[in-house]
Order: sequence, then structure tokens, then C-alpha cells
Amino acid sequence: MTLTKERIDFMRGFFSYMRPEGGAGQTWFEDRYIDTIPYTWKDAAGNTHLDLRDSNTNRTLFVAHTDTVHKTDGRQKPVVNAHMMTCDLTDTVATCLGADDGAGVLILLHLIHNRVPAYYIFTRGEERGGIGAHHLVQTYPHLLAEFDRAIAFDRKGTSSVISHQGWGRCCSDTFADTLSDKLSNDWLMYAPDDGGVYTDTAEFVDIIPECTNISAGYMHEHTTKESLDMQHLVDLMEQVVLIDWDALPTERDPSVKEPLPKHYSNQAAYDVGTWYRPEPKKDKDSPSYDWWDDIQDYLAFAYDAVCDAEDGHYDELMWMTSEAVMPDDADIIYKRIWNAKPSRDLIKATRRAIDNAWDVTSVDEALNKFYVALLDEQDLATKCVSYAH
Repeated sequence: MTLTKERIDFMRGFFSYMRPEGGAGQTWFEDRYIDTIPYTWKDAAGNTHLDLRDSNTNRTLFVAHTDTVHKTDGRQKPVVNAHMMTCDLTDTVATCLGADDGAGVLILLHLIHNRVPAYYIFTRGEERGGIGAHHLVQTYPHLLAEFDRAIAFDRKGTSSVISHQGWGRCCSDTFADTLSDKLSNDWLMYAPDDGGVYTDTAEFVDIIPECTNISAGYMHEHTTKESLDMQHLVDLMEQVVLIDWDALPTERDPSVKEPLPKHYSNQAAYDVGTWYRPEPKKDKDSPSYDWWDDIQDYLAFAYDAVCDAEDGHYDELMWMTSEAVMPDDADIIYKRIWNAKPSRDLIKATRRAIDNAWDVTSVDEALNKFYVALLDEQDLATKCVSYAH
């Protein structure tokens, strides 16, 4: 698909909405792009549903979340350079681009425009722990049981078909292999990826056999460094309407729990008090070394934890800080700070430091500085030794 000026101009407007969960920006965005679609309806959690199935053989669910990690409502001005879209770094309000998951929303709108027979849900609150998806599981389990596959387009990069998320397998290898082949062409190259973190489809794994998450072309999500490969996005939009989604294989049994592979690097992110501390995957002197991939997930976890702390939820930040200060005995640190209430100025300063981090060491240094400042603020007991890593 050609990346025309008209498409670029549309995306400038589409990604200009800052959409924190429950805010006016999210409402404006949905009013303009989603609620105008005929026959949609909203559930009690604010999820928007659309049923385009035309037979009982249509057993595909597509999901995308409308919220972002922006901290304020309003509009921003994305920057376009060739086929890449990024944040305007001179804009002090914009904290991310919002391609996570604006790109997924745009793909679903394209599928709907092309009348691909499936069920569509635009979910709320994914960035706040899957609020909308959890509501679906609790309130509409019989609806979810009507599907053989749940597809999200909420993964960084340009090549992943996720087979494992957070706490275990979410789709079969056969499904991931087949879907990867269907997504690939002369311009796109997809492959199964067992290193997923979390998106809405992870909530459905106990009901729906094949649940996955597909790379949508963005990188550095949750940060001011977030970028979107617009050419990849439009190529993917063109490819997904060509797939016979209901012909994909269904093999996974939702009642069978398969643990994460032993090499799975993100499992620690879901163990209380233990966080993913990535090691370099390649020789740093190699021309092919990708420094950002080494810290992407750790940085995202840290940034999310600080954002949650700004909303008054401190536990994740305290755990990550404890791990950074004393990774071999984090419980000692956590017992000192678990009930501390950091000032908003300290949290904001820590968020800025993490936003500007460039490697694992600089993230840990930011958390160590937060720890020392927190002790000063709270006038807690004797500080333990601070370790930089």
C-alpha cells in the first residue's frame, strides 16, 4: 500500500489525541473514529463492541485498546520524517506518541471498513492493567467462548506473532507458524515470538484457544522516544484483509496450562519483587548491536511503575526500586519503603530520569537516586548501601 500524503495527513490527526484512560482525549478520539461506526454498542466498562459475523463459522475476535500512557488530555503534534512518525520532543506535554495502541485501533478500523467478518472490541484501560479485558472475562464469558482465536495488534516491532505472554503459552506453535506465514509477503516478514509481555488477549487464554499479539510497527512505546513505521503499518493493513482468519488452525486447549519456556526473559516481570534485568544479547562493539532492545522491557516496566505512582499506586515502583538498590536481598529494602509516600516532585523527577535513560545502568541509577531522596523525604531509618548496576 502506498504511503500517500493523504494517508500521512490522516495519521497526523489520528495520532494527535492524547488519551489517558477515562479522560476527555480518549472520549474525543472514540467519538470521532469509533462511535460513528453503525451498530456499535458499549458495555459497562466502556468497551465498544461491533459484531460483523455473518455465519456461525466466523469465530475470530479482534481487539485493540483506545487508552494510552499520556498523563494529560489534549492534542499533540506528531513529527513526520519520511515514513517514520515520532513525538515532538519540544512539546513538554506529550509523553508518548500513542501508537501503542493507536496503530492497532487503525488496523481494526481498516478491517471493519473492508467488512472482514469477525467480532471487534475496542477496549478500555489496557494500560491500567487490562480493565476492559478483565470486565469481558467476568461479564461476558459466554461471548468469549464463541471464538477460536483472539487477535491483538499491540506488539512493538515489525515481526512478532506472540505465542507466550506474561505467565504462559497463549497460542499453539502451529497457529503462530501459520499466521506468521499468512502475514508475510515481499514487504513483511513475521515469525513466532515467545517473548510477549502483556496485552488484552492475555486475559482470554482460559477461554479462547488461540490468543496472540502481532507487531504493529511501533517502537520505544511508553516513552517520548516512541516511533511508528507508517509504511509498515499501511503494508500490514493491506495484508490483514487478505487473510482467511477462520481458516487458521485451532490446536491449543485452554484448560491445559503450559508454563513459560525456560529462556523466557519477561517472566520475572510478573513475579512480585522480581523484575526483568536484561543482559546484552550481542557484542556491544558489533555494528549490529541494538542497544535499545536490551532495555526496552525493563524501561517500560520502570516507566509504568512511575506513572502508576503518580496516580497514587506506589507498590510496583517500590518493588523495582528495591530490586535496583539491592538485587540479592530486595526484601530488606522493600520492608523499609513499602508504605512510604513519595512527593509528587520526587516522582516527576524520577519519571524524567527514567524517560531519559539509555541503558539498564541508567535506569537503576535513577531508581537508586529515587531511593536516597525518598529516605531523605520520609526521614526513615538508616539507609542501606546503594548499589549502581
